[in-house]
This record gives sequence, structure tokens and C-alpha cells, in this order.
Amino acid sequence: MHQESTLQSISEAAYQLGVSVALIEKFIKKGLLIPIQDETTLKITAYGFRRLARILDLYEHSYPLDRIEYMLNN
Repeated sequence: MHQESTLQSISEAAYQLGVSVALIEKFIKKGLLIPIQDETTLKITAYGFRRLARILDLYEHSYPLDRIEYMLNN
């Protein structure tokens, strides 16, 4: 089981990265980010947060989502 301190809610991550929750949910729906269901909220691990930061960096450089997925997985 994950330690509570390593899990972060989607809204906390959005606040820290300066993006909207809707944008993070878009990445989740596309399968780029896999959250953990913790009781009633979706949370991400420390690895997920680093992955999200990388996704956002590539997204800001106008890479298409399919290219971002390829870059992250290879």
C-alpha cells in the first residue's frame, strides 16, 4: 500500500503546477496519467506527479497527445 504522504490529490497537483484540474483530467482520460482511487478522490503518486510535469512540459511545447504518449513510453 502507498504511504499517505506520497499521494497527492489531483486538485493539489493542479495548484502546484499552475494548471486546471480539467487539463489533468484530460490527460487521465487519454491514458497518459494513471491516478489511484483513494476513498472518494483521485490521487497521484510522486512518480505520477513527475510524469505529469513532463506531460505538461511537452504539451506546452505543442506536441500532440499521441506523440507525448510515445515519448513517455519509449
